[in-house]
Amino acid sequence: MATKWTDEQKKVIETGHRNLLVSAAAGSGKTAVLVERIIRMITDPEHPVDIDKLLVMTFTNAAAAEMRERVETALGKLLDEDPGNKNLERQNTLIHHAKITTIDSFCLNLLREHFHELDLDPGFRVADEGELMLLKADVMKELLEEYYGREDERFIKFVDTYATGRTDGGLEEYILKVWEFSQSNPWPGEWIAACRKELRAGGTGEDRDPMEETAWMKYLIQDVKRQAEEFLDGLYGAADLAAEEDGPQAYAPMLAEDIRGMEELKEAGTYREIAECLEGLKFGRLAAVRGKNVDPEKKEQAAAYRNVAKDGIKKMKALYLPGDIDEVFADLDACREPILMLLELAEEFSARFQEAKEEKNLVDFNDLEHFALEVLTGGSLDHRPGAVADELSEIYEEILVDEYQDSNEVQETLIRCVSRERFGTPNVFMVGDVKQSIYKFRLAKPELFLEKYESYGKEDGLYQKIELHKNFRSRPEVLSSINDVFYRIMTKQLGNIKYTDDAALYPGAEFPETPVDGQAKTEVLLLNTGDPLFDGMDEEKADYTAKEAEARLIAGEIKKLTDPEHGMKIFNGKTGEYEPLKKKDIVILLRSLSGWSEEFLSVLGAAGIPAYAESRTGYFTAVEVETVLNMLALIDNPMQDIPLAGVLKSPIGGMKDRELAIVMAEFKKDPDRGEDIGFYGAVKRYMEKHGESEEDAVIYRKLAAFRNLLTTLRKESMYLPVSRLIYRVFDLTGYDKYAAAMPAGKTRQANLAMLVQKAEDYEKTSYQGLFDFIRYIEKLKKYNTDFGEASRSGEHDDAVRIMSIHKSKGLEFPVVFLAGCGKKFNRQDARGRILIDEELGIAADFFDPEKKVKAPTLKKNVLARRSNLENMGEELRILYVAMTRAKEKLIITAGDKYMDNKLEKWGGIPAGGALPFTTLSAASSYMDWILMASNGAKNTLDVKNVPVKDLLVEEAKNQEEKAKIYLELEQLRKAQPEEIPGLIGVKYPYAADLTLHAKMSVSELKEQGQFVDDAESAFLIKNVREKEDSEIIDNRSDTASEEKARIKRASDRGTAYHRALELIRFAEISGYDDIVKELDRISEEKRMQETAIDMVYPGVLTKFFHSDIAARMKQADRNGKLRKESQFVVGIPAREMDKADSDALILLQGIIDAWFEEDDGLVLVDYKTDRVKEGGENILLDRYQIQLFYYAKALTQITGKKVKEAVIYSLALQKEIPVPINL
Repeated sequence: MATKWTDEQKKVIETGHRNLLVSAAAGSGKTAVLVERIIRMITDPEHPVDIDKLLVMTFTNAAAAEMRERVETALGKLLDEDPGNKNLERQNTLIHHAKITTIDSFCLNLLREHFHELDLDPGFRVADEGELMLLKADVMKELLEEYYGREDERFIKFVDTYATGRTDGGLEEYILKVWEFSQSNPWPGEWIAACRKELRAGGTGEDRDPMEETAWMKYLIQDVKRQAEEFLDGLYGAADLAAEEDGPQAYAPMLAEDIRGMEELKEAGTYREIAECLEGLKFGRLAAVRGKNVDPEKKEQAAAYRNVAKDGIKKMKALYLPGDIDEVFADLDACREPILMLLELAEEFSARFQEAKEEKNLVDFNDLEHFALEVLTGGSLDHRPGAVADELSEIYEEILVDEYQDSNEVQETLIRCVSRERFGTPNVFMVGDVKQSIYKFRLAKPELFLEKYESYGKEDGLYQKIELHKNFRSRPEVLSSINDVFYRIMTKQLGNIKYTDDAALYPGAEFPETPVDGQAKTEVLLLNTGDPLFDGMDEEKADYTAKEAEARLIAGEIKKLTDPEHGMKIFNGKTGEYEPLKKKDIVILLRSLSGWSEEFLSVLGAAGIPAYAESRTGYFTAVEVETVLNMLALIDNPMQDIPLAGVLKSPIGGMKDRELAIVMAEFKKDPDRGEDIGFYGAVKRYMEKHGESEEDAVIYRKLAAFRNLLTTLRKESMYLPVSRLIYRVFDLTGYDKYAAAMPAGKTRQANLAMLVQKAEDYEKTSYQGLFDFIRYIEKLKKYNTDFGEASRSGEHDDAVRIMSIHKSKGLEFPVVFLAGCGKKFNRQDARGRILIDEELGIAADFFDPEKKVKAPTLKKNVLARRSNLENMGEELRILYVAMTRAKEKLIITAGDKYMDNKLEKWGGIPAGGALPFTTLSAASSYMDWILMASNGAKNTLDVKNVPVKDLLVEEAKNQEEKAKIYLELEQLRKAQPEEIPGLIGVKYPYAADLTLHAKMSVSELKEQGQFVDDAESAFLIKNVREKEDSEIIDNRSDTASEEKARIKRASDRGTAYHRALELIRFAEISGYDDIVKELDRISEEKRMQETAIDMVYPGVLTKFFHSDIAARMKQADRNGKLRKESQFVVGIPAREMDKADSDALILLQGIIDAWFEEDDGLVLVDYKTDRVKEGGENILLDRYQIQLFYYAKALTQITGKKVKEAVIYSLALQKEIPVPINL
């Protein structure tokens, strides 16, 4: 049966010989329309176009393959209907030469055909991603080493200003970021030159343009004007209320003054004028309103209007008036030279990277596009299309671009070169939906679509646009809720898209009436995670429990919806009948899977709901992959403690924790020099001097077998390629078969097969050998180039899918749970020291290395503002993509600890049209936007508050049980000794345990020498051998009183440093001056005694804050992940503490100086003020290793999370000391 096309679809299919922009709404059938357009063109009865005369561009290989397959299928059907048609036979032959391709493939083919015009070796190869990372690292290292060697003052100043920590990692990141931005431009060198020119604007000299003409200053002026206009609307509204008979008339004079100042701000045309206006806007105190005839609501509303403007101006001053105007300009001047140095380095890196690729005969994807442009323009300086472009323009009757909203400037220039627009006959067909442009992180430029959308007309012409409104995916109820939300929140001011009737979604699919009335209405389920149930939890536990609550909420809804008798019924278009909803019909969408999918999988699994997450992470941390990579690392270099311990403990080595501990306990110290020789050294010595016991014999046999295995593999690695070496590991150990027998064995086998495939891919690169393969994998890890674990669930399994919103684009699902909508937007892009904007240029913090003063410049604030607003525009589009995936039912879930306040603030916004920019830009999550729109969507959104206690019954029971126990303990505490047996009511059966301490401190354990070398210390591994033990500095013989006083002073000084480090706000510290300011603040707030503060030397702390561990702590503080002075009391079985052969719990108490969370675990930090000589690290380790082990054990028990790292920071040695732990 022929497809029934709508009038708009017909128009898209049939309109030709022009530039045609098709704005295709979600679910509007754009791919089907595009295929039909191609078929109509090649089968036109009068003027058929050969299919190889069409250039069809897509953005992914999968999309290109699908498009080709659809066209082939359609041609096949036509041939079946008309088998003798010569034209159809011709097209069926030509389809194999059709240019239905990605833009990268088109460019690659162009280079293959015209390599001689670029002096390019015809044997060039497109480089592998990991190979490029290695090459970039090699080039970058060489570049920086050369610049260091030059001792160029400009370079040294750049390093002093923007290097972080003790490595060049930060510098490399900035250089690569500038290079990447330049590569998204058609002419990278010109973009860098434009950045240079813009940097000189506003300085002195005749060749420099005035600052007011720069793009970033124009943006600032425009932003101020836009906000001032909205504030004026509110102030005029307040003035109107004050003018009413029952209004707050006493407000009128002050409001008139506010309006006058705001009008001047709106009209300001230069930065100096803006600064003066902002200084002048004081917002004085409103006069008191007296009189019984004043309407309280009008009084409150007028004050509210004014407060919006007042708060807005306060934020504007902080952003755009960061200091005295002369200082503002001076800071900009100070940043100019370091940024110019950054541009020079980026340019030099680009040239050297290009040379390195040429030496290896490689190209990357950037090269494909830029070389193609060079071919098409003939390398002309004015970049006009040349002979090759003219030839291609003649060949291609039409260029069809799918997903046009994701194009960038380079791709746009390529398309323009091969089109016929310059000859007066435009012939580009572009289809997409700018509301679904969600690839800003790939430097996509939706503005290209928007520029055409605004300039093209709806009527016939050479430049025309057509809207495809109808959605053939979703129920009317789903579409109505989407429209009601986006009419209010998607505006021109935020995201550049105005959601009008033209952009709205209209039902196109036919659904019979649902069996259950109201089942299709969109629901918004809200959780107040500030519920008293969460009281007493630390932030991490509360966050974990909040996610658990949201997952439990969704699990409960899924059970109700999939109940065979009373659950939801969905329409089957093939049978025309309603059928029960299955789990595979459900998807849970998340903005990001990290930190969420694991919890959701756990909760759903516990509820008996099969589920799987479609993730691109987790591959490198899969135990089987990690084990094989550790084995390869040992084959390359066996003197690596952590890989050695990991492999020996794995099935390959077959050793137990106790056996590893024995090796370490007896042989970790060199008997001659007394130094710790690490795990590798301990294993080596054990093999030479092991004991004679039966247990020693078993350990020796295992180590000897492993030594033989390693020796064999090391010999074979000299001539085997890496992929074959991995197979040899499998052959000799059977580890692949062991992995297959583990839980999820098929997935583990697939993961190992993927590792072999990566090795084979590596062998096709310009790098060879095991050493570089390990580097190759490390680079992939470092830059988050994960592949995700091999798929463990098929599309036909009846399981709930969990995926990211980005991965869901282009897909549809009967029921969608949009979860995690209370999660805050990620604003990290705007927080770096250096910001880059394709149009506004480069900006940085002002930093004085000598004074250690850091502050954002005006220009950086402008770029940060634009970055935040553009990211919010992107988040709007991501939300639109998520909501439009649902066919029959959309359920939105969100949790927030301030839910009641949010409901009052945002849920109370009256119904009406689009919301003001200042309101929309104040949102911090998807939930905020949905609540803002909720009053205008009461007919389509069912907003419900779900009590948390209903979801966390178990947690609530635990809290009640704890309260009961605390009450009983309090009664026991107050009771007389003779009353206790009566209160307990039973005879205590564990008399042997009465000799145990009920509670011990970690310090007591340390003093008693507990837990020095038992089984738990098997992984006390160090990556480097430490220096010899040193003696304590101060060993002179004092009198008893002098010694006592000295110890007292040392103790007081240690206490002072610990207290200072507890109170100092780490995120605020960049240098010496900041530390002094913080100590002054602590003193003013009376939080430390003056005598204690005097003991704290800012210079000592400055060195600490410049350490790597402090840099990580500062980042954790900014992310809200740093905890300080954490007291704990945990129960540990006496047996584990060698106190008794008993499982009785001993309460262990202590205080952890600091700890913080990173993506892969917790890091524990302990400050030490012991006076030790240089090289005295081992003294501190011997003293405090036990203490940190128990701290780590307690922290793991309390948080449920792995402690991956423990560090002592010695204030005396001014260095961090890694402490080996294994829990």
